[in-house]
Amino acid sequence: MLSQIPKLRKTLRQNLTTFAALTDFRCPVEFTWLSAFLIVGKMSESETDTVVILPIEIVEENDLQPDEDRQIRELLRLCFPDWSDVFRHHRTWHSTPPIYSTIARENGQIIGHIAVVVRTITTTWNFRYNVASIQGVCVAPDKRHAGLARCLLQEALQEAARRGFLFAILYCKEFLVPYYLSQGWKLADDSIVMWNNRDLPISMQSNCPMYYELGEASFPEGPLDVHSPSWE
Repeated sequence: MLSQIPKLRKTLRQNLTTFAALTDFRCPVEFTWLSAFLIVGKMSESETDTVVILPIEIVEENDLQPDEDRQIRELLRLCFPDWSDVFRHHRTWHSTPPIYSTIARENGQIIGHIAVVVRTITTTWNFRYNVASIQGVCVAPDKRHAGLARCLLQEALQEAARRGFLFAILYCKEFLVPYYLSQGWKLADDSIVMWNNRDLPISMQSNCPMYYELGEASFPEGPLDVHSPSWE
């Protein structure tokens, strides 16, 4: 029986993908792969294991309800304890609100979240680009390792492309770089400069700048100015 698991999981994925295409289900093929594995591998032991398909919602900032704001802030506080005092009051880094968020719910509770903020970057040749900045990537600890963050990120990027953005950017800790590389992100090779009130450059040793090309355009080469610390 166990030897058939990979084939059965592949069939299950294909069936869900077909279902999504027919129903326009958002980020459709995301579900808890662990639960899917348990269905196949433990059929004779339990009748309670189920495949969970979580719809990914795109929520405009202006449409976010007070209770949704509270739930997201609680999730951010849980996932980013160093910023707990900040998220107690609001969800933004450096007072810049997102334009939209992607969220996942289970039984009415928000268990996954990504915020997208508009940023401007300037190249050496003074070309300016508005980019989609990814922030607040978080999944409830007991819902991790099932691919939910990947799905939230995928939908956030797809929506950014639909809105005409050419690139997405993010900062992450060094240990997360391999994860984002596996999702198609690239590590910025050239220097990225931030400024403190446009006076002094800010060291960015604690975070790794990464970018994602949303279409055919190539990310600008050379040093980039991201204008302020609010890109974090």
